Amino acid sequence: MARYILNPSELTPDHWACTDTENMLLCVFKNKQFNETQKFTLLEEVKNPDAVKLAKLANEMAAWLRENHYQKVMP
Repeated sequence: MARYILNPSELTPDHWACTDTENMLLCVFKNKQFNETQKFTLLEEVKNPDAVKLAKLANEMAAWLRENHYQKVMP
């Protein structure tokens, strides 16, 4: 199974939903406006989330999106 899955958002028009399937992290962002609109959500409850680890995971996802779906994240 792929680590990241990118689909059109089912809840918000003109938005994308990217899921990190290994870490259960979701990012929803507006088409071509990733930097301005990104919103991350944990899909599983974590009692003491590690902020440094979450920042690293968000950065890894952003890098993957930039490398594989540049036209969806940037104008």
